[in-house]
Amino acid sequence: MGKIRRKVLHCGEKWGNVAAMQRPVLVGEYECTLDAKKRIAIPSRLRAAFAEGIYVTRGHERCLSGYAPGDFERYLDEQTRDTSALSSKGRALRRFTAAGAVFDQPDSQGRVTLPARLLEFAGISREATVIGVQDHIEIWDRTAWAEYLAHLEEGADATADELAT
Repeated sequence: MGKIRRKVLHCGEKWGNVAAMQRPVLVGEYECTLDAKKRIAIPSRLRAAFAEGIYVTRGHERCLSGYAPGDFERYLDEQTRDTSALSSKGRALRRFTAAGAVFDQPDSQGRVTLPARLLEFAGISREATVIGVQDHIEIWDRTAWAEYLAHLEEGADATADELAT
């Protein structure tokens, strides 16, 4: 008869290769309102991605971008991988992204505080739209998002054709 062998791990032993947890894909469009303390609630469907905190920084097209800590590090690496810190454009890109970034831990209701300087950059006063953009979220002034989305929808087919060639 065959023997049953059991391996008991002792404190400090490695478990071996463990599959990496999959990051959730962030999608959707959510209307939000800032409270009097300049806090915005991360939509409940997106909160799990920010359980370890969120970095919020200036985004492109005058919005704010929010990243989980590991995703923010990857984003910084991707943004600066092909740019030398010795070039003025490389330094400018690093400054634009990193200097404006803030870290916050969502409270029990999923709210994070947005600094006045970032809200001013994005033109957000009270009404906002949070959108999921695969690996991060963007926070837009609601009116600016509606205008930008209309522009995107108008040119979607032309953009797809251009990228396909």
